Amino acid sequence: MKPIISLFKIAQRIFFISILLPALVFAQNRPVKKVIFETNMCATVDDVGALAVIHGLQNRGEAELLAVCLNATGDPDGAAAIDAINTWYGRGNIPVGIWKGPFPDPDTSKYMHALTRFPHDLDSESAPSALEVYRKVLLKQPDKSVTIISTGYLQNLDDLLRNEPELVAAKVKELVIMGAYQNDPEHFVLHNPQEAAQNVIKNWPTPLVFHLLGEGIMTGSGLKDTPEDNPVRMAYSMQLGSDIPDNASWDQMTVLYAVRGCADYFKKVYSGKGKLLTGYKWKLKKRHDSYLKALLPAESYAKIIEDLMTDPPRWQPKKVIYDTDMCADVDDVGGLAMLHAMANMHEVELLAVCFNEVHPYEAPAIGAINTW
Repeated sequence: MKPIISLFKIAQRIFFISILLPALVFAQNRPVKKVIFETNMCATVDDVGALAVIHGLQNRGEAELLAVCLNATGDPDGAAAIDAINTWYGRGNIPVGIWKGPFPDPDTSKYMHALTRFPHDLDSESAPSALEVYRKVLLKQPDKSVTIISTGYLQNLDDLLRNEPELVAAKVKELVIMGAYQNDPEHFVLHNPQEAAQNVIKNWPTPLVFHLLGEGIMTGSGLKDTPEDNPVRMAYSMQLGSDIPDNASWDQMTVLYAVRGCADYFKKVYSGKGKLLTGYKWKLKKRHDSYLKALLPAESYAKIIEDLMTDPPRWQPKKVIYDTDMCADVDDVGGLAMLHAMANMHEVELLAVCFNEVHPYEAPAIGAINTW
């Protein structure tokens, strides 16, 4: 027989559960965002930071990274570098596709080749085209469930839209673009993507969200405190110097909105007209397009992003079976709640719950907790 529990112990346990249950409710109310990262990772390093943020969000159970597609193929080590980052986070099985068409005036990278020193099993020769990856990945997803995060050029998305317009319309929920909705001089112009950019912006079947937030939101210096075998740290060190000063966070801000939505972070503006340097114009509200305005000070965004960028790999969740005498006291309930919270964070996989006492309502009670 268990000893009588003191009032202090009971209060302790009630306090413990009162802290834990809100976390469970929060996790329940935030469905996992299925995302594909469309990146021009090469000349700048915030794309690497953005990929790290996605992995940090997946560690927390907020995102599922379905694929990474590279749209800047001037550097032959691009696919290997992306695969090395994914592998370090324990997710080397994530598909990586690359643009296989012409790419005039390619950029050079200070860090791509260095990342090939890290474990990986993919390179630009063996990597499939982005179109192949999009087809394979999107076909498996529920309708209107995928958010595409575009932080580079739009050739891959143009190729997808021209070849699989019905698939895009069926599976994609939102396209988030790091670029200006009016006269963007870079993402819709450099490397001759004007025709591709105009096709995507004119004919994409889901809402587009634009932004140019990130200047003055300085992140990256915290990577100095991460392990030396972290390829994200290596990329920032090679790009910015061994002291790893902070860097602007345009692409990380794109990911932050794409996964967490407006929350208390952003305001969407639907009014006005978009315009490309080709002369093409469109009304934002016609397709429910929008651009983002910041609601927080730069320092607040930086703290959020830095925490996600420096989040270490979680690897594989620990598989557990919970053997409990849940009956006379309530800490067993708290233990089960804690396991579910850890499962929400992908730290554990709860395989089964076994009850080691006899009570007519115990199985339904445990089942009700698991179902909730």
